[in-house]
Amino acid sequence: MAGGSSESVADADWGTNDTAEHLPNEIELTDYAHELAFLPDLTEQSSTTLDYSGPNVQNTDLQTDQQAKLVAVLQKHEEIMIASGNALPPPAYGVVCDIDVLGHLPIKQKARRTPLRFLGKLYELLKGLLTARLVSFSDSPWASPIVIVLKKNGIDIRLCIDYKRVNAITAIMEYAMPLVDDLLTEMEAYLWFCSLDAASGFWAVMMTRRARKISAFVCALGHFEWLRMPFGLKNAPMIYQRMIDNALWGFVQPKGGWANFSEKMRIAETADADDRAGVTEASVSLNEAPRTKFEADRALSTTESAVATLVNSPLADMYSSGEPDESSLVPVLDRRSFVDDICFG
Repeated sequence: MAGGSSESVADADWGTNDTAEHLPNEIELTDYAHELAFLPDLTEQSSTTLDYSGPNVQNTDLQTDQQAKLVAVLQKHEEIMIASGNALPPPAYGVVCDIDVLGHLPIKQKARRTPLRFLGKLYELLKGLLTARLVSFSDSPWASPIVIVLKKNGIDIRLCIDYKRVNAITAIMEYAMPLVDDLLTEMEAYLWFCSLDAASGFWAVMMTRRARKISAFVCALGHFEWLRMPFGLKNAPMIYQRMIDNALWGFVQPKGGWANFSEKMRIAETADADDRAGVTEASVSLNEAPRTKFEADRALSTTESAVATLVNSPLADMYSSGEPDESSLVPVLDRRSFVDDICFG
């Protein structure tokens, strides 16, 4: 859809040769602020280094035993803490992103033109997503174009994906979203409150096999699909809000319980890591020429990973199984600490 057009997606006459060219030097962030979701800047994944002697942990107002208790709590929850910046959140258990297009035929759009001067920056963004295993190369019949938008400094770029045609045919997920006015009203009698900003929270949700194919996007450097839930999908906010609500209130749990599903996920993740580490070595024999990295990666992509198999099993979506939460946690109103629950859906 052309940049200045007000024509709706439903009314547009899309043909097989329809393309839309967006010249980056004519587009600003404000042009798409209310239409498309921008991907966070991810060029190199951050490593998490926890320093318990730092000023953000050590508090001179605390007594020695209080300080020790604080450090003990932080150490207990180390595995759910990530560095500020581009660290990837761990996957949420019992939550998946699925996309229902009501039987619509695949929509495959052409890649939009990318000026040569931006190819290097686009490469760095895509390399970061691939390294973090947020995306993978795709052979999906679906393809949505990317939009490159200049930042206000006129040099750096932001990347977003135009999912408007996919969203137009996606069955909407009916889920109540909280209203800001209601939240402010509930806090009017409190003297103190805190807010928690989940680091790239959408990326904690894994994609089903069908959703991966539908989420595919295309650009000048290739055809890719998402392994974690991206920004810009129609139902992504509702899926995430439902996960947070369940973390705070404890309605349902994965089939068999949290501990059982966590163990299955850890086993699957270990198996995938071993496969990625050994695929090149395992493919080489005395009578076989060594495979290139591309061939090794392609071999893995054609065989479903252990994690992907688990994600697409009936066990993965706890909202479908509807098994009541039998953990020892009580609803959020009756407990003070629930930060750790959020990472487990």
